[in-house]
Amino acid sequence: MTGLTTGAFRTAGPDHAIPDGFVVPFYLHDLKLRISVARAGGHLYAFDDLCTCPGTSCPVFGGLLTGTTIMCQCHGSEFDITTGAVVSGPAVRPLSVYDVQAAGGSISIRIRIRIRGNRTAQ
Repeated sequence: MTGLTTGAFRTAGPDHAIPDGFVVPFYLHDLKLRISVARAGGHLYAFDDLCTCPGTSCPVFGGLLTGTTIMCQCHGSEFDITTGAVVSGPAVRPLSVYDVQAAGGSISIRIRIRIRGNRTAQ
């Protein structure tokens, strides 16, 4: 059986680290997961940091952020950071997006993890 579990919000970094119009990567060591957080129009968005382009995966955080669209610096794919949807290829798979919030001077991210069998994931 495969399902989704929703963990608690986990602190990724300080809120002041992401000015409007910027993208900052975070690495969640326990999950071995790279996530980028962007601030666009005063809102925070969290999404996978590795592009889904065919071939070599590139970090998305180094790409050009224009409004709520980010372009992969390696292959030029564009993604909507609000939904993860591919705006233009060569990527055909969307980025995963995550719940993100700023509270108490920190940025926190909530990860939904796929689980198999009886294993639970936090």
